[in-house]
Amino acid sequence: MGNRLWRALARVVATTLLSAGLVGPLHDAAVASDTTLPDSAVAVKIEPIAGAGAAPAPKGFVREPSQALNPQSDPPDAAQELVRFQQQLGDATLYTFPIPITSALVRDAGAIITVGVARAGGELVDLAVDPRVDRDTSPVAGFFVIDEERTYEGLHVLTRYFVARETDRRLVMRAVTAEEDWTALAPMVRISFDSFRADPKGPNAPAAPPPPAPLVVEPAVSAPAEPPDASLVIRQAILDRAASMLSTPYVWGGNAPGRGMDCSAYVSAAWGVARYTTESIGWVSVPIAKEELRSGDAMNLQMGRDPEGFGHIRLFEAWANEAHTLVWVYEETPPRAVHRVVVYDDRYQPVRLAGLSNAGQAPLRPAPLPAPTPRLIPLQPRSTAATPRPTYTPRPTLRPTPTRTPTPTRAAPTPTARPLPTPTRTPSLHH
Repeated sequence: MGNRLWRALARVVATTLLSAGLVGPLHDAAVASDTTLPDSAVAVKIEPIAGAGAAPAPKGFVREPSQALNPQSDPPDAAQELVRFQQQLGDATLYTFPIPITSALVRDAGAIITVGVARAGGELVDLAVDPRVDRDTSPVAGFFVIDEERTYEGLHVLTRYFVARETDRRLVMRAVTAEEDWTALAPMVRISFDSFRADPKGPNAPAAPPPPAPLVVEPAVSAPAEPPDASLVIRQAILDRAASMLSTPYVWGGNAPGRGMDCSAYVSAAWGVARYTTESIGWVSVPIAKEELRSGDAMNLQMGRDPEGFGHIRLFEAWANEAHTLVWVYEETPPRAVHRVVVYDDRYQPVRLAGLSNAGQAPLRPAPLPAPTPRLIPLQPRSTAATPRPTYTPRPTLRPTPTRTPTPTRAAPTPTARPLPTPTRTPSLHH
């Protein structure tokens, strides 16, 4: 596979971008197809072959409620999700709003297969295959296929991109399972992938809706004689810094806003401290209870609690439902830093930057309601002439100022924005 293709793939949504036209099942022969009727919304249906009965989902799977598809995020996903299948529907409250696929959702669903189509103006449309270099055989007539397999946060993810040979149509099919379940489920997943059918001259999806606006932390109204709590100002600065680094590509071990960071570097920079890891972040933070979370706090998964032993950390912004099972977060996760709603994961330890008070309340900001099903748009034939590819413009980085926090032995300190209150003696992070 050529370097140009890998560069394009690196920009395409990875774990949370879900995607396009639909999957066939395990038994003989039901396949999925995508159909658009004139002046109607997109219809996705399963068609029987050779007299076989229609199969609404792969064997052992159920269809996920449509209102759970296509979660909004900043930056938006490059594909319009059309359907999800999963092994089970456990906690019904998790599927009342659009929600991305994370390890917490997979623990409830068992395993997930999803299908989608490229959105106009998204990076997926730019995914190209040089037929002189990339000649992957495809069981789907009219398409090249590209497979990508990876593990992250205890998940095993297999993604197949379908690139139309003669048009700009792009489809994506993705299976997500717990890493320990992959060996048992892999044969079924691959059979389902191989039974996919789609029209290479079919339409793409319209452009993504605008991303959700960032939250503004409003200080509580107080008597004129009482000075405002400095922690509320610092918390707003934390959210502002996190928003300024959205779209930064995920790079394990990276520490450069706008160029490449991992999850702990992202939270460290948002907090305005030197670069820490999920293991050393306890040097500048204290553990708190779930009920104590406030905007700008974090949720930390240490390596000992991550099945893959890598760890992960997210920045808390607000609750997304009254049950506190959905949460707004800023996080650096493959392929890039995003702002979105995820399922609350109780494996993560809530932590707070040392020196911040418990002032204020955790905001309740309901998750976005499902968007109306968009109509697909006609395609244009692929041009044989070379066209310039869009350039990536990173978001503005912070103006560095010295910090007053200890420097970990595992990583070099990074200048960051805004000094923080001098922390008191910080207890160790326990679980």
